[in-house]
Amino acid sequence: MKTGVIACLVTFITGAALMLLQMWFDMLPAEVFAKVMITLGIVFVVLLGITLVRREYLQDESLRESGHLE
Repeated sequence: MKTGVIACLVTFITGAALMLLQMWFDMLPAEVFAKVMITLGIVFVVLLGITLVRREYLQDESLRESGHLE
């Protein structure tokens, strides 16, 4: 789970940094910037989903092993 959280955090910080750089320095054409931001958003959502599903699976498995969940 720690890896998923770190990956989401890095993706989010990359998007925020790119947004600030684009605002102040106009580094990329608007179309390329939009595509990059949309891609980062999709990657973030997919990583977050995988992290949450994996956490739920591991938590359920732990509860089943301890006998709290049948």
